[in-house]
Amino acid sequence: MSNDKPVKHIAKPDLVQTFLNQVPGRVSAILENWHQLVHSDWKGNHLDTLIERITTLNESGTKFGVPQIAQSGRSLISHLGDYHGTGLKPQHDDVVALDGLVHAFKDAAIQACNQQAELLASKPAETDKDESEFSTEQKVFILGIDEALAANLTRHLQANQFDVEYLTGTEEIVHYYEINPDDTSLLISHVDLLGKLFPESKNGGLWNKNNALPGMPVAFIADNPDLKTRLSAMRVDASAYWVKPVDPYLAAKRIRELSSTHSHTAYRVLIVEDDPAQADFADAILSKANFDCRCVTDPLQVMDVLQDFKPDLILMDLYMPEASGTELTTVIREDNEFLDVPIVFLSGEQDLDKQLSALSFGGEDFLSKPIAPKHLISTVTNRIRRARQLSHRLHGHTRGEKETGLHSRNYLLERLDALLQSESPIDEITGIFFLQIDNPEELIKSVGIGGLDAVLAMVADHLKQHLQSQDILTRFGDNSLSLLALRPSRDDLQSLGETLCQSISKQIIEVENTTVGVTLSIGIYPVERNNHDSRSIIAHAQIASRQALEAGGNQIKFVEAEKSPQAQAGESAAVDMGTLIESAIEKDYFDIYFQPIVALQGSTQAHYQTLLRLQEPDGKLHRAAEFIPAAEELGLISKVDQWTARRAVHVINEHKLQGNEIHLFVSQSTDLLENMERLTWLREKYRQGQIQKGSLTFEFNINEVAKNLKSAKICFDILGKIGISSLLTRATLTPETERVIEHLPIQFIKLDFNLLQEPEQGLKQLIELAHEKGIKVIAPQVEDPRSIAILWSSGTDYVQGNFVQRPESNLIYDFNESVL
Repeated sequence: MSNDKPVKHIAKPDLVQTFLNQVPGRVSAILENWHQLVHSDWKGNHLDTLIERITTLNESGTKFGVPQIAQSGRSLISHLGDYHGTGLKPQHDDVVALDGLVHAFKDAAIQACNQQAELLASKPAETDKDESEFSTEQKVFILGIDEALAANLTRHLQANQFDVEYLTGTEEIVHYYEINPDDTSLLISHVDLLGKLFPESKNGGLWNKNNALPGMPVAFIADNPDLKTRLSAMRVDASAYWVKPVDPYLAAKRIRELSSTHSHTAYRVLIVEDDPAQADFADAILSKANFDCRCVTDPLQVMDVLQDFKPDLILMDLYMPEASGTELTTVIREDNEFLDVPIVFLSGEQDLDKQLSALSFGGEDFLSKPIAPKHLISTVTNRIRRARQLSHRLHGHTRGEKETGLHSRNYLLERLDALLQSESPIDEITGIFFLQIDNPEELIKSVGIGGLDAVLAMVADHLKQHLQSQDILTRFGDNSLSLLALRPSRDDLQSLGETLCQSISKQIIEVENTTVGVTLSIGIYPVERNNHDSRSIIAHAQIASRQALEAGGNQIKFVEAEKSPQAQAGESAAVDMGTLIESAIEKDYFDIYFQPIVALQGSTQAHYQTLLRLQEPDGKLHRAAEFIPAAEELGLISKVDQWTARRAVHVINEHKLQGNEIHLFVSQSTDLLENMERLTWLREKYRQGQIQKGSLTFEFNINEVAKNLKSAKICFDILGKIGISSLLTRATLTPETERVIEHLPIQFIKLDFNLLQEPEQGLKQLIELAHEKGIKVIAPQVEDPRSIAILWSSGTDYVQGNFVQRPESNLIYDFNESVL
């Protein structure tokens, strides 16, 4: 197996295209991370995670032939690095400048990917010969691992394009390594076999014959966290070490990392030495040990050679006439591209203080001349390997929240997507659980919003006691969790749900000297392959959880695979509606009707409510209430919302060109609260001047927003900064409404229709509360002219309804002549 085949295999056009398809989502995650960093006031680990994600995307861009991503990303990291690890927070103008750089990085990444996609499309298809040349899979050997774990590892390794082979004894792998010392294969072994794989004599086994260093990369699996055994693995330079229980998905991802970091391509060493004889001496030693060396005898040429050679390590003389080694090190460290390249000083200097002083300029080690060849080889090898390991750990995938100990939501979606896309057989049933705390409003009254966070964390801790190591539990909202679990059967999934329900109901939870009881409503959705994307699956589980809550709470609702004929007919209708909705998005079957919203205090500004309609090809018109529930259930609501927002922005700008300023109220689902891709699109429209302050307001259901206050706060802050105001509908005089109004930056509320029918139930008090916060109040569905007097005397700001005008497909209302 030649050294370059894995690289070619990685760069196959279909894999490049897969990477290009992933870039928009990864860029959205970076933008989300940036917004979290800004809104957290630069606290927590958001900056670390942001830099990690950008760096990882940079590396992937270089790997898949899109270097423009890395070029733009390095500039961004350079500016973010000014605040990394310093504890400093940028000033407002600096944040604005950084925001511009983040979005410039986004634009550069998307543009570069589009160009690369066009280039791929223009190339002729590869011949069969090319395909056979690239189809060689990298091999992973498994040795001494129990059958069940080995089977799970195999499935995930094969999904990562590895060829897996089982071994029965150490003799097989040692013999293979002796015949193929330069092969790029990896080994996963039980740690009990460490002594046979790496004898203490450093002869035989998997030791490299040339320099008595570990050869083939090995990941060890241990039954228990014994420190002595772990140290033994560390001393043979184990590439990875896992203690059971092992998550096979994460293990496969780590092997994928190691397959690139432990490739047997020669390490590159740049030797900077003004004495040609000394340079040739180091070159001869390292070249004989299979290092790729480049010598520089003129220190002033170092930077040019660095850009061309890109070494894994720099061997630097300390004293040179044109520039000292410490001066060159300082210059090199100012270039972010070479910030992490190890620099080892090689000098005849014997003074320990001067050696330590040299290291303070950014060197990793100091070797005194004369040096034994074996010592030089060992030091250089270990420093390079350590730098690579550290780089991958720092830039690895962040899959959890440090504050809660839970997995991140994106990680759960990533794992679910991997299961859906896997072609390997899965013997177990995948279940998605949506776990919602019953009556969170009552808990908030007892412990406050901050206390609710503590309650959720304690609930999660109790749930973990009943879960397996490979189960993925994540926070989903302010009062909800989601869980991915694999079990042998549907009965096992249902049994797990019942156990979780009963366990929590029996717990006594204390928060700041307050004792509370908690129950859960759990929805369980058994995943069928190739029938849904991950987000719609979560939506199904969430709907089931809501049904459990409506049935009284403290119970589970299992979505059965087989349904009654009536249910199947209903599902068929829903599928038909889903097809119709998708066609409406693609072919513009949607339309918007407009209903004026008129000020009671004589303002002539043109406000319109947008009302979505779906028109079938035969002319049949559907009101929103007829298709929005289906869109929510089928996971299409985000696309519907995006279509509505895009159309509203278009209408606003169309009228602006005609000299007419209008203000549209547009209904949105709570999907927007955490959909950074859509928020990024809106921000881009704002940057392009297509969204101006006072032209667009987004409406959200107050009851749904109350369940996601944290996400809503971040979202509404972002909307406010790009000129979009926020409105909450169905407002009544309740503690929940008061809490939401107090917590969120909103500009409008729309009164609940029932409150208009019984104004004595707090109409005037609610309006006064809103006005104290600077919030305008709208009364909807006004049909009776007699209600105008009540609304006017109560202080209502605007009215909307058929009394003013029925919805029309155009904007024809004359606000200058409106008299109520």
